[in-house]
Amino acid sequence: MTYILSASVVALLSVSCENAKFLDQYPYSQTSPENFYNSQESMRMALISCYEIINTNKIPGAGNMQRGSYAQGLLYIMNTPSDDMVASSSSSNEGLEMMWANYNESTQCVRDFWKVQYAGINRCNTLLHYIEDIDMDPALKEQYKAEARFLRAFYYYHLAWNFGGVPIVLSHESNGQEPRATLEKVYGQIFDDLDYAYTTLNTTGVFQTSSVNKYTAAAYIARICNYLAACKNNNAGAGLEGEGNLNSFAFVDADAMYKRSKEVCEDIILNSSYKLIPDYTNLFRETTKSQQYQECLFLAELPLSGSEGYWPNSFYLPSPTCNADSPTVWGGRFVPTPRAFYMYSKNDPRRDHNMTGRMQDVHPDGHMGKIEIQVDGYTYYNPDPPRTEVNELDDSGNPIPDESSATGYKQIESPLYDSPTQTYLATAGIQVCPGKYRLCNIDQLQRTYNQHCVSFPLMRLADVYLMYAEAVYFHDGDEGTAREYLRKVLLRACGNDETLCDQLMTEYRRDNFTDELLESRERELIFECSRKWDLIRFNQIDQKISSLNKSGVDRSDIERVLGKEAADKIHDNYLIFPSDAYLKIGIPTLVDNWEAYKIWLPISEEQRGVNKNLTQNHGW
Repeated sequence: MTYILSASVVALLSVSCENAKFLDQYPYSQTSPENFYNSQESMRMALISCYEIINTNKIPGAGNMQRGSYAQGLLYIMNTPSDDMVASSSSSNEGLEMMWANYNESTQCVRDFWKVQYAGINRCNTLLHYIEDIDMDPALKEQYKAEARFLRAFYYYHLAWNFGGVPIVLSHESNGQEPRATLEKVYGQIFDDLDYAYTTLNTTGVFQTSSVNKYTAAAYIARICNYLAACKNNNAGAGLEGEGNLNSFAFVDADAMYKRSKEVCEDIILNSSYKLIPDYTNLFRETTKSQQYQECLFLAELPLSGSEGYWPNSFYLPSPTCNADSPTVWGGRFVPTPRAFYMYSKNDPRRDHNMTGRMQDVHPDGHMGKIEIQVDGYTYYNPDPPRTEVNELDDSGNPIPDESSATGYKQIESPLYDSPTQTYLATAGIQVCPGKYRLCNIDQLQRTYNQHCVSFPLMRLADVYLMYAEAVYFHDGDEGTAREYLRKVLLRACGNDETLCDQLMTEYRRDNFTDELLESRERELIFECSRKWDLIRFNQIDQKISSLNKSGVDRSDIERVLGKEAADKIHDNYLIFPSDAYLKIGIPTLVDNWEAYKIWLPISEEQRGVNKNLTQNHGW
């Protein structure tokens, strides 16, 4: 709308302001980059702001970022789509389009993700520009620069894995019109920054446990090397290179990548102080941060005090649902697939921590589905074993009448119940949830029931062991050493029970070591932003998603866990998803929506609108 002022109004305004001396006053509080970045303390604040992007809820000039950071739904983008979980039926407009595989160039989480990562890059570029003129200890200045360069590489790594080739911006004064660079150039820049961080950083960061250090940089070098090597060896993304071969992996020397990964992993294993903590479950609790620091080389960290930072709504957590007044978590957007559940042995302790019943379910004896436990003085609530009865079926699959039963039919405990603690109840009406991340009693922390302070592990030593196993196997052909490191990870999961570990190593052994490796990674790292990328880089994602059972549980999965004799006793009717079940809706939706080109996210219409030099990814 245009406003037109008459000549008299303009004259009146001119007269009114002619003697207004307040217009000549300099605002005492005026701050600009030129006068703010002038001390070591200002650099400290700048470095904090570089880290803040990892969990931010808003960025200047763009308002709230509801999907672009780890505390705000980035788990959706980094975890899905894959074959280990789908969205619940209530997942409209919550960033869960990723889980349905129906995202497009207008999807909010795709738009927010791009903006948040580039906001992080811009903050790193700003620090790197102004720090050169700051009077501070030269060695400390190098640490600041190295941490900023690591974080710039970290944000570019997220962009490159998701979008492919992206604009390389190394100046804080960019006009935002850079074209997309090829993957070769983007990863060249990422390695430049990571190599600088690896050779410059100390073993402890500027912010102690909350900072990155040289071993964090080493671990990310290994992760990216393994990713690129596998993409090249398995012809990932073939036919999706796009204009100018933007997304081509032709530049990759796979053997050299695995060699480098092996070297940096060895440095971490032999020389760092990181160790596998005894209790696997304490990696995923909000009050066990001192233990997490012992194993985690990097965390998307949130503080324990309610007076600090921003507290995101907990529906971004892949966790069991509960009632509003329950002292745990409100959530439930994620639903594991039966394939993921039956990937575990019934004797593997990780299964019954990572996949649980819901805490809100009322069991036949009237109690709510949670068991109180104490962890380091804090109260937690484990989901109680689902206890439900279903109709017993005759040989024809029909319910057997029983007048003494309240339902009018003979009742039996679900035949899928296969361990003392947990099961996948396909027909029982009890939803299995990803229960990996656990919240404590809200009365012990300064928060409400629908908030949390879980710090997500982004890199931990168990992953380094698994990456080392992969590099040793593919570079040296040393299956024995590779399997030794798979065993180290499994032994910790078994509570250092050697007998159980040996039993599971035998049960999990595969003739094809690649299959064994990927299954080992999934069991340990499920819901930690790993599975999707493993499927993409080994060129298996199309086959794995398309093979998901749309209607029920695969009998072959049950046979593998229970044995054929026990599985044969289960009637087919018990394996079928109810028509209104989340899985009955979520799995077919994912399978029908998935297309091979969706391994790359689309460049949003918003970004292509403001930067005409951006080209779209192939297929979109």
